[in-house]
Amino acid sequence: LCIDTCPTGAITENVPFKAMPVELDVVSTICNYCSVGCNVNLHHKSGFVTRVTGRNGLVNKDGNICRYAKFGYHYMNDKTRITTPLKKVNGTFEPISFEEAYKIITGKFKSVEPGENGFYIGARLTNEEMYLIQKLARAGVKTNNVSSFHYMDRGSGYFANSIYNVPFDQIKRAKRIYILDSEINYEHAVPGFYAFNTHIKEGIPLELITTSEQSSMAHKATAITRIESAYQFVRAAIYHILSNKLENRIYIDDHCEGFESYREHLLQENIEDLTKQVGCTPDEIACFAESFNKEAHAVLMYAEKSISANTCHELRNLCFITGKSGKTASGLIALKEKNNAQGLFDMGVCAALAPGGGNMQDKTVITCLQELWQAGKLPDQVEQAQWSLLEESKIKHAYIFGEDPVGCAMDKNKIKSVLNKTDFMVVQDVFMSETAEEADLILPASFHTEIGGSFTNSQKIIQQFEAVMTSQLAHSSFEQLTMLHKMSGLATAYQSPADVMLEAATTMKNQPANNGNYRLITTREDNQKRRFLYGCDLLVKRFESEWEESFAQA
Repeated sequence: LCIDTCPTGAITENVPFKAMPVELDVVSTICNYCSVGCNVNLHHKSGFVTRVTGRNGLVNKDGNICRYAKFGYHYMNDKTRITTPLKKVNGTFEPISFEEAYKIITGKFKSVEPGENGFYIGARLTNEEMYLIQKLARAGVKTNNVSSFHYMDRGSGYFANSIYNVPFDQIKRAKRIYILDSEINYEHAVPGFYAFNTHIKEGIPLELITTSEQSSMAHKATAITRIESAYQFVRAAIYHILSNKLENRIYIDDHCEGFESYREHLLQENIEDLTKQVGCTPDEIACFAESFNKEAHAVLMYAEKSISANTCHELRNLCFITGKSGKTASGLIALKEKNNAQGLFDMGVCAALAPGGGNMQDKTVITCLQELWQAGKLPDQVEQAQWSLLEESKIKHAYIFGEDPVGCAMDKNKIKSVLNKTDFMVVQDVFMSETAEEADLILPASFHTEIGGSFTNSQKIIQQFEAVMTSQLAHSSFEQLTMLHKMSGLATAYQSPADVMLEAATTMKNQPANNGNYRLITTREDNQKRRFLYGCDLLVKRFESEWEESFAQA
């Protein structure tokens, strides 16, 4: 913001070299880092990007962008990019043709039982790429082993986060803002900017609740509550509300299911033991619970990367019990870690989920997909414990698209040992990653600016973008996937990503609808199972490393 607004140029971006005063081409796209979904302009000459500026978009309507979009474009100019398929021969990678790569991959599909294949899809990819990969797995290979390391084995609580999101536009109408365990100024700076603007300009209290002893948010908050467990903090706040009969019974009776069983279960807790696990005083818990409950326009913002799936469940329970969900400037803002993390759910990147969120064991859903895909009988076996399949050596062939589980692992030796249990591994990515180094075959990946498509942000806003850069690949990611479809026996007539999105939308037409009520979910323990940093994305890891090195040098 300082660079963009400084009228004298006293502060500027530090770049490797100053571009000559030549006229640049300007193209528009969507940022592929965090899940806010900012519209940006790429300033380039013959494909070499020299800078990025914000553009008034659907989400960043005032053109604001964060450090990721502003400085994270340098990978586009990197000459070490993978541009041809690579096959490992005697421990060394050798270039091969795309045609040979396709034959090897489709041959491996058929050389084992369908359920011994596993497909893993990164949250950086476009909706259209995600859809094509899961369709290849289900209709072509006949397996529901579709997942993403980003969410694998972490629990179901992240699925509904975007459904109950307060729109970013409504932050300015909030009367009290809470930030739970998020370094929002670094992780999701644009909605953070909206929150701070409201705090400063309107005098709205902004309260930080954090497990960090040295949060970078501390100096910006009106008040700070330091805790040891976000999960137990939320449950203790709900306990206070229920034990004092402060819940919104009219709202609950009209909109919620499962309240009585949830209430009975939670009130069996020993409040003294619960408070000890929270790590703050009973007065601090009560203060939060009552202020959140009483304020009609209270907004609580949190980052998925910092909290468990069961904490997400309990946060929604808190909003249902206090009657917050579905009202203006009231409730939760969940911030996903990656640009298209929501697309994983929408496009069916989960063993149990069909595109659109239907159940892959629902006969109506399966019939709809069979008719649309015209691919014969679809697999009916669903194994939700995808991580266990890898650990137990039940996955013989692994196909990893746009993820770097080894390089982003919190325990690299553990992840590497699990992946080494497979007999054959394909990795598709833009650069050589630590995971790609372990692969038997590598496919080059396209930049999103080269193929076009769409991302779905953390608030379920689908934003389409065009192919605005010339591809360096003989076969783009889109063309690679359609060719694998064809060689797997699938009828395909896709001419562009728009055709794929149209088909994806069609899959949702006949899916069963719910009754519109909220269901309270009873949880029994915290389930923090995060295994990967950086959203399991090589590009985020790369940028964060460059960012830290730049400031270390300064």
